[in-house]
Amino acid sequence: MITVEMNAIKREDLGKQANKKIRDGGLVPAVVYGRNKENINISISGKELIKTLNATESKENTIISISIDGTDQVRKVLLKEAHLDTLTSAPLHFDFYEITEGEKLKLVCPLNFIGKPEGVKNGGVIQTLSNQISIECIPEKIPNNITVDISNLNIGDTLFVEDLPIEEGITVLSNPKSTTISILAPRVVVEETPTEDEEESAENTKESEGAETQKEESDK
Repeated sequence: MITVEMNAIKREDLGKQANKKIRDGGLVPAVVYGRNKENINISISGKELIKTLNATESKENTIISISIDGTDQVRKVLLKEAHLDTLTSAPLHFDFYEITEGEKLKLVCPLNFIGKPEGVKNGGVIQTLSNQISIECIPEKIPNNITVDISNLNIGDTLFVEDLPIEEGITVLSNPKSTTISILAPRVVVEETPTEDEEESAENTKESEGAETQKEESDK
């Protein structure tokens, strides 16, 4: 579990004009909401937030501890959605979900495959069908990722969701029979050798074409 700290400003003015003024000041309007929680509108540094999350292993599952200036409020949240400008990709609005101690959260967790499979050493090819799974756990159990050693996989082997090493306290929501990785046999290109009949047919065609050519020349 990764936790980062950031500061925010509580905002009172709402609406398009107020939000534009906030963005012109270098901040991004945002809202914090949660189950049985009172919504709170804030302004936060978009550049700082993106820089901080990009520096973490799993920005989607990073817990952000937001201290709101001028109050004693500290909200622990997850970034649920970043609304971006369609042309510039600049952040326009952030949606944060406030977490509650002991509350189970549904998350998407990335898979970190390590090791070189035996099958690849023997000429096989890795086919990755999924590099993430859906899980449910309490905030204290949120993993940065799930590390999976695939070095023992041979040609023809398949790694299913049910084969993943899952820590206690984490419930997997993805289909246990879903494939994450397979080791495929190398593709072999076979050049077909013409049969005797095909060779004879080709020779006859050449001879026929040659005879036609000689006849045309003699007619001239």
